[in-house]
Amino acid sequence: MNARELDNYINLYLSGQEDAFDVIYYETQKTVYLSIYNIIKDRSLIEDIMQDTYLKAINSIEYYKKGTNFQAWISTIARNQAINVYNKRKKETLVDPVDNIKFFESPVEKNSLLEKALKVLDGLEKDIIVYHIVLNFKFQDIANILEIPLSTVFFMYKKALSKIKKEV
Repeated sequence: MNARELDNYINLYLSGQEDAFDVIYYETQKTVYLSIYNIIKDRSLIEDIMQDTYLKAINSIEYYKKGTNFQAWISTIARNQAINVYNKRKKETLVDPVDNIKFFESPVEKNSLLEKALKVLDGLEKDIIVYHIVLNFKFQDIANILEIPLSTVFFMYKKALSKIKKEV
């Protein structure tokens, strides 16, 4: 579904058709999931953060500028929510480290070549590769989501591809 069609469903939702949210959720869930997964690998936390992300998006949907990329907008919300949770958990002491061993199988983990490639990348490189290759985001949208200059996105993307070529 393209951005214009998604904007139409957002308009329907805003006009009171609550079932339009189902389509919005279906079209954005993979993007939201992967945005959170890049930061947090715990299934139960990802589900909670996804729920918080959609609640926050619904409560602030009037701030979304129609005609821009809704996927990027909601992905930014998801990423910020995940970073907040990550920073909060970093300060906490883990009671049982065994809980963190078993991760939920995500779409990223299903592709072993992609999984291998992502293991050689650091956080920002991994984010850029996932947003561009897996989610098909434009570099400008990635720069907006990650709040970094476009030139940095290009540089990190090229650097990440070089690392992947060496490893794979």
